[in-house]
Amino acid sequence: MFLIIHNPLSSNRKSKRKTKKIVKYFQKKGIEFILRSTLKITNLKSYLNKRKNITDILFLGGDGSINYLINNVNLEEIKQNIYLAKSGSGNDFLRSLKPLKSAEVTIGEATLDDKEKVKFINGCGLGFDGLVSHYVNNDSKKGKLSYLINVFRALLNYRNQTINLIIDNKEYNFKKAYIASIQNGRYFGGGMKAAPNANLEDDSFYVVVAHNLNKLLLQLLLLTIYPGWHRYIKSKITILKGRNIQLNLNQPVYFQADGEVKANITKISVKAKQKKLLHAYSKNIF
Repeated sequence: MFLIIHNPLSSNRKSKRKTKKIVKYFQKKGIEFILRSTLKITNLKSYLNKRKNITDILFLGGDGSINYLINNVNLEEIKQNIYLAKSGSGNDFLRSLKPLKSAEVTIGEATLDDKEKVKFINGCGLGFDGLVSHYVNNDSKKGKLSYLINVFRALLNYRNQTINLIIDNKEYNFKKAYIASIQNGRYFGGGMKAAPNANLEDDSFYVVVAHNLNKLLLQLLLLTIYPGWHRYIKSKITILKGRNIQLNLNQPVYFQADGEVKANITKISVKAKQKKLLHAYSKNIF
């Protein structure tokens, strides 16, 4: 039996339509399921222990919902198969998972200012990246262009900084930097191919830094990220790879993990935390 978990608080109407569509398909095919919202399950492990007939979980949600799942549930304790289906306004993680169908996904952990720990599955970032996510999350009209529109809004308000970066004990410094994104998945921002060579199953992460830029050059550069051409502009883009990553800025800024935001952060330390076999949902599984 399937347990279908959905997020009823999503402000994206497509999320509700997606849930109805999947429910109708399960009913049509005579597949047994239980439908529950994220609000009704306070402890997933305890819920599953009481329902031994549940063999598979279908989790409907965008990047933010998946981030909520990995930060509030110990996935190592969940023995059922976990399938993920895109829903909500941001689905960058599934853009990387879907071609693989299934993967032993690395889940990263970021320590914020040597205190709070936050897990991420697609990517995280500090500075300009975090400010954009802050604007997107507070945008009442989320859509395909929401990320891009809020990028230009952030351009008006963000001041570039010097970034200090330490990767596997090797230090780098970047001046006039804007984007500092640490990627497990290939995409961010609704389909921008930020880290074209990223591998969900690798224990290393790609760090993408946009530097030596003014606001006009950054606007032009953003257009090259969608197809992944930015990686050829080596005077403005540096892409590094490593297992243990530390990123420092000289003033408090926004931090984002899978689009979920924390404010007033100056330092993050990132490493792989755990692995979990995850499946991209499709009708072919039946």
